[in-house]
Amino acid sequence: MSTTLAVAPAVPAVDTRVSRMEIEATLVPGKVAVATLTPDKLKALAFISTYSTDDPQSTSPQKHGYQREPMAERFPGIARYYAKNDNRNRIPALIISVRVYDAKGRTRFNTLFNKGEITKIHREFGKAAFSIVDGQHRMGGLYYAWEKWEDFNAFIPVTLYYGMSYAEEAALFDDINTSQRKLPKALIEVTKVHIEAGEKNHAQTLREITMGLAEDRDSVWRGLVNMTGAKSKLPISFEGLRRSTGAMMKEKILKRIEGRGLNAERVAKVYWEMVSKACAPAWAERPQWVEVNGETQEMDVKYRLKELVGVSAVSLLGADIVSTSLDKSANNEDFWAIMSEYVSKLGAVDWVKSRNNPWTATSAGFGGQGHLYSLLYALVYDDSLPGDEVPPDER
Repeated sequence: MSTTLAVAPAVPAVDTRVSRMEIEATLVPGKVAVATLTPDKLKALAFISTYSTDDPQSTSPQKHGYQREPMAERFPGIARYYAKNDNRNRIPALIISVRVYDAKGRTRFNTLFNKGEITKIHREFGKAAFSIVDGQHRMGGLYYAWEKWEDFNAFIPVTLYYGMSYAEEAALFDDINTSQRKLPKALIEVTKVHIEAGEKNHAQTLREITMGLAEDRDSVWRGLVNMTGAKSKLPISFEGLRRSTGAMMKEKILKRIEGRGLNAERVAKVYWEMVSKACAPAWAERPQWVEVNGETQEMDVKYRLKELVGVSAVSLLGADIVSTSLDKSANNEDFWAIMSEYVSKLGAVDWVKSRNNPWTATSAGFGGQGHLYSLLYALVYDDSLPGDEVPPDER
């Protein structure tokens, strides 16, 4: 007679980790404190003001934040590092902006924080109240480790700064990242739009004009500009467009535009709208019909108009066209008409990218700007095509 032994069911492992958040010390009353949180609490409480996130305090009309997106592919490596040896006890403090602006509010926030009442903090102070200025990747890696290994825990140190404005927060982020690690120039300049908001100088005016070109609904560039400098299929970065806009909106021209009672941002938007219409096939990146083996076929082609070399050269030409339109116009209505007349001549440009195309057989980027600009200038002002010889005294 055989005996069957009963096998007890497996008992699920019990997660015995401590989950907590606590303010450890006040360094400057009402301004600076130090706290620790476990990864789960930090993840649940924290907010990151990224470019694709709606930030209620953002000064941008689109309410986006100022940081680039976290690179999730970095999290596993960070997790493995802090899981080794005693590294979980060597975590550099994250920098947090606590968006609470009065003494009563700070007292209430600290009380809820020490009780671990994250839901109440979000309800009373908003989802963005605990904003990570520096350390988003550390948080991501530590939380990755928390989820992956049941025996992993860490008490993450954070420095809390109370009551910073959005501009101060963005400026601190900019200072930390530009001094410690080189950020894409596009993201630096986008951030400065907010940091220097309200300042009246040429550099800030150019940033604001470029931001309008990149984001406003009445701009043909909307949705076509890489705002962070990260890898993208978009044709141009914010920094490329900003530098190109600087070539068009030089300080003297800006003063002349303002002196006529015109809005410089509006002039830039209308100019590019005229360019997009004059060069419609290239702007829309339309395929071309070509003959292959006796048959006509539709074929995708690449254009250079919206590449940096095209944008920079057309912008530089824009300085000439705007200046000429101001010179020749008796009033603002005439100004727009004259500008349109000159820009319309760009319809004769072949923007197809090809070594055999004299219009586009030039260096990429700003390196090719001068050569392409000279061809565009000759077309618009001399009615001259590439290869035509125009006597100097007729220019």
